[in-house]
Amino acid sequence: MAEYHGLSEIFTTTETSLCNNLFKSSNPPFHSPTALILEISPNPFPITTKLSDLSTNFIPIIKNNCNLDNLEISDPELETFKSKFNGENNNCNVYVAGHVIVFPSYNGFFEKPGLYLDQMFVRKCYRGMRFGKMLFSAVASQAEKMGMGMVDWLVADWNEESINFYEKMGAHYIPEYRLCKLYGDQLQQYAKKSD
Repeated sequence: MAEYHGLSEIFTTTETSLCNNLFKSSNPPFHSPTALILEISPNPFPITTKLSDLSTNFIPIIKNNCNLDNLEISDPELETFKSKFNGENNNCNVYVAGHVIVFPSYNGFFEKPGLYLDQMFVRKCYRGMRFGKMLFSAVASQAEKMGMGMVDWLVADWNEESINFYEKMGAHYIPEYRLCKLYGDQLQQYAKKSD
């Protein structure tokens, strides 16, 4: 994702930091930073866990028969993105195709809180197969289920493919707003000046 956006020089995330920030919260999913992982398989997913045994209040969305057989997929990083979780059947061949990261948000202009979609990413070889729509639909459905009033996110002004995707969904694109971030050395310097 950082490479896609040309932000590799500021990328500092590690597997440990992701684990600590996304998966070890005592809050239930969607009440703190939450990652949804899009996994695909050429075979139907085996249901090896009873849904009542899950430790979260989010029930995995399993869609079988998405007709992946009819698509010509060439994944040069297939083994790199092989899922570490393959259920009880290690021959299941499950692969990570994308992800979305969300967290709760609030905007003083609206009556209800919402979800802020921080990242949505589908690996290049899986784009154009409706997986982005599937990920976004999972987030929108969860926000609706929780009685929230919005899902909001940012999109780079150069990313016309994504802008078109969002506008076709009915999203409001507001070009007058720009993202501002204070990070790294500048954050530390400013923090010291304001003491």
